[in-house]
Amino acid sequence: MATAKPLPEELAARSFTISEGRLSGISPWRAKAKDIHVPSRGIRVPVGPQQSLLERVRPYTELGTPDTVSYYSAAAVHAFKLPGSLAEGRSTTRSGLLDLTRAGSAAPRRKGVVGHRAMLEPADIVIVQGVPVTSIFRTLLDLAGTGALTLEDLVVIADDLVCEHVRYLHPRTARMTLEELQRYAGSRRPVAGLRLLRKSLGLVRVGVDSPPETRLRLLFGRSGLPAFEPNYVLLDEQGTPLWIDLACPEFRLAVEYDGGHHLTPEQQLADALRNERTVGAGWRQLVINKLDVRSGDDWVLTRVRRALRGQGWSG
Repeated sequence: MATAKPLPEELAARSFTISEGRLSGISPWRAKAKDIHVPSRGIRVPVGPQQSLLERVRPYTELGTPDTVSYYSAAAVHAFKLPGSLAEGRSTTRSGLLDLTRAGSAAPRRKGVVGHRAMLEPADIVIVQGVPVTSIFRTLLDLAGTGALTLEDLVVIADDLVCEHVRYLHPRTARMTLEELQRYAGSRRPVAGLRLLRKSLGLVRVGVDSPPETRLRLLFGRSGLPAFEPNYVLLDEQGTPLWIDLACPEFRLAVEYDGGHHLTPEQQLADALRNERTVGAGWRQLVINKLDVRSGDDWVLTRVRRALRGQGWSG
């Protein structure tokens, strides 16, 4: 049995269209060999090489009718902080499905594609590594209209987009400002999800470093606790800034969320020093970790209320 000759170098490690294959000298027989996967009509994928989402989806946007990467695929491209259930169950990288939007009378219909139809304005589309993708603004609006994300989920995503701070060793620059997000939402005509998006943006705060911190902040806010501020700067006894995840200045309580990286000996030493500096400044520190969160809201709130009362709160 004849062995298929190697693919041309320019196509050996990426998805390509049948037209691209022909231009590179790939015969119809060669395009059906066992080392080439056929995920959908007109698309060929070399078996073996790992590809990014953009590399996989690029040929789908070059098949004639202009289609734009959108919804969950666009969210993956923009690295949205989707909730775990969607990130694991609906993620394009795990399910293999690709979301594409077409401006026209019909949505894209092909194997492996979730098709959508919408009128996209020029500002709704950005080009990422040569591939048309709905903008961060438009993607956030589209996801808000799916009904799959809660108000809290949207706040988590937007908190991450606008996060910026100058924390020692871990500075962050916002991908956009909260004002830009609010201006976009305020300029749109009523569509599915717009009301939910606008409501979520009213709860967004700058400086929140992780989804658990966002969810804790929202939990505190709806539970009748005193106000907590994210990314609060506290000066220790030497006048050196100490950044607090969630701070209640009124009762001098610092709430820190510690993820898995806090289990290393080096990080535990740094955390112990952080606690000493917090106490030395006249504050109390309360650490909430993943086990606390898994134990449920009531458990977390019990710990926070106890700490607040120890600081003079009468609630």
